[in-house]
Amino acid sequence: MHNSNSRARPWGALIVLSGTLAMPALAQSSVTLYGIVDVSIERVEGIDNLTRVSSGNLSGSRLGFRGIEDLGAGLKAKFTLESAIRVDTGANGGGSDRFWDRQAWVGLSSDLGELRLGRTDSSLALVTDMIGTQAYDDLTIVGTRGANSYRRMDNTITYLIPAVLPGLTGQLQYSLANSGFSSTGVLTTTPGTESSVDNAGKVWSANLAYTTGPFAAALGYLDAADESRALAGKQRARAAMGLASWDFGVAKVTGYYNTETSFGPDRLSTWGGKVAVPLGAFTVIGGVSHTEGTTIADNDDDAVRIYSLKGVYALSKRTSVYAWYDYIDNDTVASKGIVTTAAGQSGQGLAIGVRHLF
Repeated sequence: MHNSNSRARPWGALIVLSGTLAMPALAQSSVTLYGIVDVSIERVEGIDNLTRVSSGNLSGSRLGFRGIEDLGAGLKAKFTLESAIRVDTGANGGGSDRFWDRQAWVGLSSDLGELRLGRTDSSLALVTDMIGTQAYDDLTIVGTRGANSYRRMDNTITYLIPAVLPGLTGQLQYSLANSGFSSTGVLTTTPGTESSVDNAGKVWSANLAYTTGPFAAALGYLDAADESRALAGKQRARAAMGLASWDFGVAKVTGYYNTETSFGPDRLSTWGGKVAVPLGAFTVIGGVSHTEGTTIADNDDDAVRIYSLKGVYALSKRTSVYAWYDYIDNDTVASKGIVTTAAGQSGQGLAIGVRHLF
């Protein structure tokens, strides 16, 4: 009996050692479940005055899966699947055509950069989102392309540049056929049934961002070959968004400018600024912006001024409560608002809510 047990011990040790060696290989592949639940009570005034429960006023509510696998020699496989959620109703934000309406891509990364294929944020939208693309954000209210019709794009080939310079990031992107504009309604092709007979929906987009110490700057650009199948000729569209910020410690100051073409002779242009003041767990953010060219006619009184005040209090690393107030001042023919607003009418909105990250 004693001799038999002595012989068994080396095999047991070998089994334990084999299990130990296998553990790092298993750890090289991972899938993460994540999400945001954001809901608020708001009072919004325009043509109609509404009190309602709304989803995603501070951050878009979502459910997502993110995965990564180390393939060795510096090569990694990645994917993201992300769906918007309407917390006020429980509905999916993308409707029947788009369950994974926020993100649906797979890619490979190495020291040479990262390549992604699928639906994702446009390069222009990533810069726009640094200012904000939620319902109360001015760039969404006035209808900029980075916050609305090109917030995300289908059928994209996206290349993220490698870290050649500390603090510098950027990407180049091409959509073979974007569809389903959320604001203009011009491209109405059902996702997955895009046609190759024209250039409608074919879009180039790129961005660069640089951060060093308290200074940060970013620039995004988009060029759509033809964003209308409904109108004759090539309805080419271009948009550019730039920003710069400096964090003084007691306050962070950000200035930004967005310019883009429209379907008429006028050009949509927005300039604005924000000041964020941290007070411990509480942050106050004030903003003002001025937009011209909100109609397709030239030289009309279509300017819009938006004033905002937001306060966010962090209850923990994951949970925050917030209040956000907007006042929208429309010129004679302008009609921008959080809800439908008549030409020349002022609008406003107040949202008080809670956001939880998991």
